[in-house]
Amino acid sequence: MSPARTLGRSPFIAPLVSLIPLACLGLGACHRAESRAPAADDAPESRASASDAPKLDVAFLRDFTAAFSADELAGRLPGSEGGELAVAQLISTMAAIGLEPAGEDGGWTQRVTMRGVTLDREASKLELVPTKGPSKGEAEGFVFGEDWVGTSFAAGGEHLVDAELVFLGYGVTAPEYQWDDYAGADVKGKIAVVFVGDPPTEDGSFGGPAMTYYGRWTYKYERALAAGAAGCLVIHEDEPASYGWNVPQTSYSSERFHVLDGQGQPPAAMNLRGWISAEAADALAQRGGKSLAQWHEMAMRNVFQPVQVGAKLSGALITSERSVADVNVLGRLPGTTQPERAVFLAAHWDHLGSDPEKIAAGEDGIYNGAVDNASGVATMLGVAAQLAEDRRTGAAGLERSVVFLATTAEEQGLLGSRYWVNNPTMPLDDVVAVVNLDSMNVHGATRAVEVVGWGQTTLEDRLIPLAANQQRRVVPDTHPEAGSFYRSDHFPFAQVGIPALYFHSSLDMVDGGVEAGEAILAGVRERYHTPADAFDPAWSFEGALQDALLVVALVRELAGSDADPAYKPSSEFAGKR
Repeated sequence: MSPARTLGRSPFIAPLVSLIPLACLGLGACHRAESRAPAADDAPESRASASDAPKLDVAFLRDFTAAFSADELAGRLPGSEGGELAVAQLISTMAAIGLEPAGEDGGWTQRVTMRGVTLDREASKLELVPTKGPSKGEAEGFVFGEDWVGTSFAAGGEHLVDAELVFLGYGVTAPEYQWDDYAGADVKGKIAVVFVGDPPTEDGSFGGPAMTYYGRWTYKYERALAAGAAGCLVIHEDEPASYGWNVPQTSYSSERFHVLDGQGQPPAAMNLRGWISAEAADALAQRGGKSLAQWHEMAMRNVFQPVQVGAKLSGALITSERSVADVNVLGRLPGTTQPERAVFLAAHWDHLGSDPEKIAAGEDGIYNGAVDNASGVATMLGVAAQLAEDRRTGAAGLERSVVFLATTAEEQGLLGSRYWVNNPTMPLDDVVAVVNLDSMNVHGATRAVEVVGWGQTTLEDRLIPLAANQQRRVVPDTHPEAGSFYRSDHFPFAQVGIPALYFHSSLDMVDGGVEAGEAILAGVRERYHTPADAFDPAWSFEGALQDALLVVALVRELAGSDADPAYKPSSEFAGKR
């Protein structure tokens, strides 16, 4: 476990003792109290005039990241006491910076009502049952965590599974590419087994080497549900998924969330959704005389024929559920002449919580989420501090407003940002653009920045001269196959046509070049979604400061003029606004 930090050690954690009443047992009551409009003698302008207002520098980025990823916040799971602490810390810091509340009813927050579902791993059991061959009907083990991980979002607590397995290639229906893995397939009541990622075609379709939304696991589940499947298992392979088997293991070993509809009801759901390991999938392929590699070859055809695996899954998933009234947190710097229009900065405050079984065994079971995404929240607030200081000193004015959106449940499938887009606190047409901050470079300075989703918007064209002022280049994402444009909080904005930018430091380090950057990236991937993503006092934060200053320059330009960024004609999001 990372070294515990006591409440009194950090300037960001200490104020929380007075912010959170001891009688506050749930997020609902606490957040209603925080959502009230500030009193007249507690106005943002008066607070912002204090000499100790936060400043954008390495010390702020380091201290906030350390505090926001401290063990006391227990991994910032939505609907938890640690999440409650995180929200209070956000509100306290936004107020100290001098932002004004931009949530619902004049408060700091927007309520996001979700359903939390926890799989009882002890009571749940699935078995693999051959439906043909000499071992027909003889149940075999199908072990959670080893062969598969997953859950059920279907209503109720017991979800019976008795369904044939059908291999459906990449599980994609893409009319624009004349591709349909579901063509002629009857999957009603069956479990679809599909590859993660896009079909790796050679004709430039599906974005060429870059992953499209068709490659995301969220799409796989959506398509299987629409086809009437009883379940969907996505085949995990490290390279196309861009992370190891430990990531789905972690994600499905704790509570999972989804947003309730306007009537408080859960959306339609399959009885089973999850991942199957590459080894278990290879064993399935071999039942039909094939291998996983041969399944890949078969899946490359746009006239794919579904493969009956010759086995079914049988058993039951036992779940418990609760209603969670969580929140997005919003602060605003109002513009002078066009306050109704706004540039958005977004960063998710949530992470994966804690694993009580690991903690009980004396292991590190806290998923602190220091890089992902305490560093992004710190950078967003650092940018806010600099822009607020600009306004106080008259160094730079903002004609348009800037809204700072800290989202909940990003780790659950971009739920908080998706909720805001579907239930906006201001007209979507008045959102000029969104810049997303996720998993910052907490190491040294770089010679370039990488734009994720290169070629999407004119925002990258504006970024090029601003980066040049830092003696840095702007280059395309070096790992487009990871599909990162579809994996973070700007994506729901893009889906409705709001220009979205997501960039990060390149691997070309000032100190050590690309070789040093590759070594840093390898370490980040090793720690991703594990308890090892904990604060390290050796981090310099020079790279995060460099990127924060670049965001400041971009926001000044977007909020200080009549600039109207747009999607480029070749973008899949062009014309959606």
